[in-house]
Amino acid sequence: MSPRIRYALTLSIGLLSGLICYVRLSQRQQLAQDFTWTWRAARLLVQGENPYRLIRPEGDYPYQTYFYYPLPAAVAGLPFAPLPPYLAGATFFGLSSAALAYALTQDGWHRLTIFAGAPYWVALAVAQWSPLLVAATLLPGLGWLLVCKPNLGLAGFLYRPTWRTAVEIFIFLIISLIVLPSWPLDWLSVSNTLRGHLPAILILPVGSLLLLSALRWKTPEGRLLLALSLTPQLLFFYDQLILGLIPKSLKSGLVFAGLSWIAYFAWRLTSWDPLTGVSMRQPTQFIIMLIYLPALLLLFWHERFSQADPD
Repeated sequence: MSPRIRYALTLSIGLLSGLICYVRLSQRQQLAQDFTWTWRAARLLVQGENPYRLIRPEGDYPYQTYFYYPLPAAVAGLPFAPLPPYLAGATFFGLSSAALAYALTQDGWHRLTIFAGAPYWVALAVAQWSPLLVAATLLPGLGWLLVCKPNLGLAGFLYRPTWRTAVEIFIFLIISLIVLPSWPLDWLSVSNTLRGHLPAILILPVGSLLLLSALRWKTPEGRLLLALSLTPQLLFFYDQLILGLIPKSLKSGLVFAGLSWIAYFAWRLTSWDPLTGVSMRQPTQFIIMLIYLPALLLLFWHERFSQADPD
């Protein structure tokens, strides 16, 4: 891919995703949706306040929980603090998508299938962090961002661990401690109230099969799947976006994206109340069966064919 095409593609994806995200946020009228917590925390930091003490459950979404992110997420959100919420969320997501497109096209087109899967579009609908964290997994200069959401960041770091990324994270943590020295204790205190985040391996009946990824721990994809399976997460599609790095070809990437949409629509058809539009249960089992298990199968599928390839 020529640099000119790559830059044009990156810019186009960033602008289009940001525009769609803005329209979505303005239609829902729920501030910046999931990015609201980062946006509010960043604004409080600008005012010299502690977001862990002032962001508390006090209403409907997105005001129903504490600020559960580590403080580095709020520090990273400072450039968006002056913006109105819709624009802040959309700008953040557009830049994240541009970074993701640039990272994915380092070695060709085939990884762009990540944009075709349900995890990306669910992330877009709620202005989530996952596209930026996948980009940070692949781009050394962004590795410091992995600490902003540690459950995904750990998997991203183990996918491609480097001393440079470790140093970047350490420096960013020091900066965050300078900004608010008490934040680690404050964060641990509010994190004790967090519910509904389970490791995928604990999801019955087949979650424990994901431990088989340990047999491929020497590969980036094996470490990624194992780490993500062991860390608490919300099984709601967007946290599983990083699993889109496991397919190694255009065909397997498209199949993986297609299965994610089957999971999404199977959940919508079986779990949503048509009268109220409210979900009656989380898509947990659909994500395990149609995203996690296919990722596990791809680990061994790719290994089998790489061994059979005489080159």
